[in-house]
Amino acid sequence: MTNDNKLDDLKHKASDLGDDLKLKAKEVQLQGEKVVDDLKHKASEAKLEGEKALNNLKDDTQTEEQTKSNESLDDLKNQATELKDKAQEKLETLKTEASQKFEEAKVKATELKQEATVKFDELKAQATTKFDELKKTATEKLNKFKKDDQA
Repeated sequence: MTNDNKLDDLKHKASDLGDDLKLKAKEVQLQGEKVVDDLKHKASEAKLEGEKALNNLKDDTQTEEQTKSNESLDDLKNQATELKDKAQEKLETLKTEASQKFEEAKVKATELKQEATVKFDELKAQATTKFDELKKTATEKLNKFKKDDQA
């Protein structure tokens, strides 16, 4: 494999790694949003059930049952709040993980770029050396031909 191919391969790997990490970050974000949506849905269902229970209890005039339903509604509200808090925590965790992975990708891309730059500089130096050698050889042969023509 030539040095140009190695350099191109390093660039390709860096690009693929960046693309993969972007996709992973999006995937984590989508999973977090799905969890939030699911929890919101459950909270809405719990709230609806609580409201239904409250409406049923309004029809019932007994104070004891009204007290129990109020407690039940409070419990459902508390559960909804807890679910919302858990969803928010999960989303924050997923955001943090995605951010960390993105930072890792940036560091890796920087490292690969540095490696590519070093390889490029090495190839440039090799090419310059080889060109100088060829130039010297060509000059020597040209001078030899001139000497042979003069002789």
